[in-house]
Amino acid sequence: MDVSDYESLLKKTEDVLSKSNVNQQRLQIPEPDIMQEGKVTIVRNFMDIVEMINRDPKHISKFLMTEFGIGVTISGKRLIINRKISADQISAKIKLYMESYVVCYECNSPDTEIQKIGRTYVLACKACGAQHPIRIATESKADDTKIEEGKTYTVEISKIGNSGEGRAFYRGFNIFVPGVKKGDTVKVLIKKIRANTAIAEVVDKEKN
Repeated sequence: MDVSDYESLLKKTEDVLSKSNVNQQRLQIPEPDIMQEGKVTIVRNFMDIVEMINRDPKHISKFLMTEFGIGVTISGKRLIINRKISADQISAKIKLYMESYVVCYECNSPDTEIQKIGRTYVLACKACGAQHPIRIATESKADDTKIEEGKTYTVEISKIGNSGEGRAFYRGFNIFVPGVKKGDTVKVLIKKIRANTAIAEVVDKEKN
């Protein structure tokens, strides 16, 4: 990729990168305030967390019940979990929930809502207008949770951005790739990462 083209892509994506940082700073989820009584864990500030996430508390509690594999009950502003659970474990599950049901897959904005289109539930972003079928995040192994500058990865181009660059979503990152078409499967070299957005260049393309 020509140096001038690379610099141009950097400038075009600066707004996306900056908005991503602002959105992440704006949504500061409180740490779970827990107490344990016997075999029960009580999240005393559950409704405070729910209010920040802006989702139905029953939806979040059902998600936690499924993830922990144990019964939970909403009692006033508290959540009662029928097992001893650490605050770190609860925080990790809340993060998974947000990755699936709150944070926009395109621009990382938390200003989203869940909509049902036909039989499909989609995450609709009020910031960038993106709509995607909800993808359920899962806990991954350490080497499958991130990408690194200077390393190569094989990705599929899912859409073309307004500036003509390809977009791929991989390991929680939005990857900008110039010179590709929607549907291409390409090996890319990561040139720059900021927040959950990366700029890459093609090093190899699979033959269709």
